[in-house]
Amino acid sequence: MNSDVNILLEFLDAQRAKQAPHFPTVKFDKVLTFMGTTSLPGTHASVAILPVKRLQAGSAPSEMRVHLGGRLPRALARNECITVHVDKVEQYQGYQIKSRPLAGAGSEGQVFQPEGDGIVVEGRQIYTVHHSPYTMKFFEQIPFAEVEQTVGSVKYALVGMGETANISPRFVFHHEMKSDRLHLFHGDGLALKTYMNLKVNRQETRIVVDLDTFEGWALQGTVEEFAPHQHPTAYERICQGFAAGNWGRPSRVFRFVPDRFEPLAPFAG
Repeated sequence: MNSDVNILLEFLDAQRAKQAPHFPTVKFDKVLTFMGTTSLPGTHASVAILPVKRLQAGSAPSEMRVHLGGRLPRALARNECITVHVDKVEQYQGYQIKSRPLAGAGSEGQVFQPEGDGIVVEGRQIYTVHHSPYTMKFFEQIPFAEVEQTVGSVKYALVGMGETANISPRFVFHHEMKSDRLHLFHGDGLALKTYMNLKVNRQETRIVVDLDTFEGWALQGTVEEFAPHQHPTAYERICQGFAAGNWGRPSRVFRFVPDRFEPLAPFAG
């Protein structure tokens, strides 16, 4: 077995215990991960972890400016947007602040701007995200004061790039090794924004980090829906995890298989 896979497995096992105090009401072995997806077939979301300097209300109720330390993981391409995921894990709630897509070279200032040793992301839409598998509201008018009160003290943001880039939390209730490859399993309740991306592009970047330090791994691979009989043990554990969270039963279940992974940590200059 690849030594890096061993390190990753040890990290996952350690996080099951270390994350438990963050989620005392869901008494079942699990690891909170974050799915980074895009809508362009064959592409993976590019992800960085950047310090949050401050949040600023925008000129319209649906807009917000996010001041971040550090820089983007790469140059932004035409039609790509930036999404900033800021999460208060103890409250099972966070927000995604999404920019408009880049219209073309020279219009980057409509998406983000440099600011000292960091950047300011020009958010055009704010979305509520929850750690449960159910999020009913897609296009919301969220008061800036609510966002600031909930996540204003959060130190780090997950920043994703890609066409219709999306970063959403998912509890992994089961993982296993098959033919020296890692398999992660999770369930969904509704057809969420992530699922809309997965319908056209099954490539995913999965973020698995220590929720105290935000150090961990970025895994790139393929995610696909499976039938309960194909992975009965995984399906049963997902159902048990849903029951522990009082979320009923999953309407869809998924298997993610990474083909490459690399360490991920907050931007350090």
